[in-house]
Amino acid sequence: MSRKETHQRFDLSRFVLGFFEQKGSIVTPPTFGVHEVLMPDALAADLHLDPYQHLSFTAGEDPESVQLGYNHPLVEDIAERLIERPANAHVYINHVRLDKTGLIDLARKTYNFPNARLSARSGATQRRSLHHYLRFNFKVALISDEKQELIVSPVMHVQGGYAVGDNEVLERLDSFETTSAFAGLTIATPRWQETETTLSPGTFTAILSRAEHAVREGMADTLHNLQTRIERYLALDRARIADYYDDLERDMRRRLDNLEAGEAEQRRSSAEDKLTALQAERQAKLEDVAGRYQLRLELELVNILLIEQPKILLPVSISNRTADITRVVVWDPLVHRMEPLVCDVCGQPGRGLHLCTGGHLAHEHCLAPACIDCKRAYCQLCIAHISECVVCHQPVCQKSLIHCQSCKRGTCRAHQNLCHAADGKPVDLATLTHEAEQEPEPELVSPPAPEPSPSPSRTAKSRSSPHGKSRARQLKGSRPAGQKPLTKGVRMHVEIAEDEPLITAYAMRSTKRVWATRSFRLTSEGISIRCGCEKSPCPASGYVFRPVGVAAIATQLEGMLKKLRQEYRIPLKKVTYYYIHGPRMRESNVFILPEVWKNESRLAEARKVFDRLPR
Repeated sequence: MSRKETHQRFDLSRFVLGFFEQKGSIVTPPTFGVHEVLMPDALAADLHLDPYQHLSFTAGEDPESVQLGYNHPLVEDIAERLIERPANAHVYINHVRLDKTGLIDLARKTYNFPNARLSARSGATQRRSLHHYLRFNFKVALISDEKQELIVSPVMHVQGGYAVGDNEVLERLDSFETTSAFAGLTIATPRWQETETTLSPGTFTAILSRAEHAVREGMADTLHNLQTRIERYLALDRARIADYYDDLERDMRRRLDNLEAGEAEQRRSSAEDKLTALQAERQAKLEDVAGRYQLRLELELVNILLIEQPKILLPVSISNRTADITRVVVWDPLVHRMEPLVCDVCGQPGRGLHLCTGGHLAHEHCLAPACIDCKRAYCQLCIAHISECVVCHQPVCQKSLIHCQSCKRGTCRAHQNLCHAADGKPVDLATLTHEAEQEPEPELVSPPAPEPSPSPSRTAKSRSSPHGKSRARQLKGSRPAGQKPLTKGVRMHVEIAEDEPLITAYAMRSTKRVWATRSFRLTSEGISIRCGCEKSPCPASGYVFRPVGVAAIATQLEGMLKKLRQEYRIPLKKVTYYYIHGPRMRESNVFILPEVWKNESRLAEARKVFDRLPR
């Protein structure tokens, strides 16, 4: 007997006898190649055997024993029973160290929030807990004109609720340890749901649904390529069917046309019936081939592997001017880095998450449209907080929406009181712009900014002063008449956005304190000015100026900045310009108007709308 045959006999005996021992049977050592097996009564009845059996795996050892081979019905019955019962497993990762310090500093370096900051939570301390991964083995069947089968094994983060795509983590999750060295630690709860415990059937059912979704997303490219191939073969089969039945139809019509007028009407009626049947047969063939090339994806769960690993948790605070939330950051000692935080909208991990006003973390593509007035960020979960202006139909949050006392409609700040200006209905900006285009171009002259009327005492004093010296002193300070003299500013910072027509100037009282904040924004009505300063209300705030053409728009805006600088008596050499484009900012001492302001069509439309506004 060869060594290969001995090895095969040993594997078969180990397979069969191991099954009986696992089911509680008593198996004696072999005597002359014969094994005695005493099975429980329930198992014997289930296998339709006597409880006491003599089993032999070599022919001729004992004629009275049951000779088992690879094709024996008992061996096949045992194999089917083992296949029906999934071989699930539970392993542990013990080769990690749980002594990590300085997590809060590491978290600040790891996570990047475009509109928020991360800070330590008062009284929060590090804690250790057990985390879990679930590896699902799916048998995937791709069924169309042919059937393809493959095994796909996504790994799901149980506490995070997402599919793990980091190859380094997947490579290090291999473990064969069946006992835990951290059995005393508590089990971390799932951070994506609060109603279920970690190892409950409800959590496993929910994570199974997410695993199936991850498999379908991961196979999107494969399905697309397969669908392309199927569509090409379907087009070829349809063309073949069309050619075949077109030939038959042409032949039958030719025979029908060749019938003489005197021939029997019965032959003509029979030929027409054949044409009708031919059309029905063609349609049936096309439907059959379309159904045969229909692509289907079927998933069948084979088994699962539960992997347990200890990690370190630390509660932290993530806050901005509108929201303050608590999240748990996790240190993974297996790969020596922080785990990514999870988007509350799509459930996928990400490092550049935004903090929305409703207290959610979200990817940029998971955010709702930003409010055009206050610029508050809301995510898709908070879409109920976003409304729209009835005039311009731009998004406006509920906190910034201005409700008209007359018609009860909501508008943005720029279109206040236009909600019922068109015979009780909102103004149609598109119609207004179209009507303005039909009229001749008005003169490109910028009207002077309105100033408050001077007080009678100051006016009389100016007229009585010799040589107009009081008037000269008033112009020298560039202060509006009737206003108290302002404290002299020390610096002026001008922030110029390069991706939107917005300029914000800050008159500084000191290096850290601001006297006035004045913004200049190009809207659909003109250059809108908003000012927040020590004067309440500020005479300059709320006015809209008519923009000039592209050639002079830079001079117009520079003049507005000059008036602010003269109002607070700030010298030109103390002005610093900051040009902002997204997260980048560069500093300069020269004013250069960005190209976003130099759109002649936009400026022309703003001038035409400005000319229609009530004065």
